[in-house]
Amino acid sequence: MLPRGNAQMGRPGAPAPQQPGAPKGVRPPWYKRKYLVYPKFQMTLIMVNSVVTIVLFGFTSLLVVRSHIYLETLVRQTRLPAQNLFSQLLTQQLRNLLIYMFIAAFIAVLTMGITALLLSHKMAGPMIKLRNFFNGIAKSGDFPETLSFRNGDFFQDLPPTINQAFTSLKKKWHR
Repeated sequence: MLPRGNAQMGRPGAPAPQQPGAPKGVRPPWYKRKYLVYPKFQMTLIMVNSVVTIVLFGFTSLLVVRSHIYLETLVRQTRLPAQNLFSQLLTQQLRNLLIYMFIAAFIAVLTMGITALLLSHKMAGPMIKLRNFFNGIAKSGDFPETLSFRNGDFFQDLPPTINQAFTSLKKKWHR
């Protein structure tokens, strides 16, 4: 990932930017890396995952409340002397269950957001690199050296295919 102000941003094969004061070739610690490299795509993915998670937890909560209402109706129909006690126990159980479900939904949204960010980083990084790679070709008109992605990125099959295509084009071009 290259910062916006880098003069070599469009140049294919340009070295990755270094953190100020970091030794050359050493990756920064995980907490100093920039994970939001393509914000529009990544935030959309995070928001969609969050909304789906919230809707599913909301639907489950609705079913729990409907079940509670049904059980309360059954308790009222029994006309037992301890009817009020059963209703209080059911209400307390519903309250506790909804609190636990809210906490679980919060943890699920947080976990899904972090997971979506990390996975989308591994997808968006190669797309940014491809965009910069082809922008460099468009600006300079020259064939680039080679294209490569970081270890662990998705779409690892693309760089060899693109490099092979450019090698073939170079051979045909220089005939």
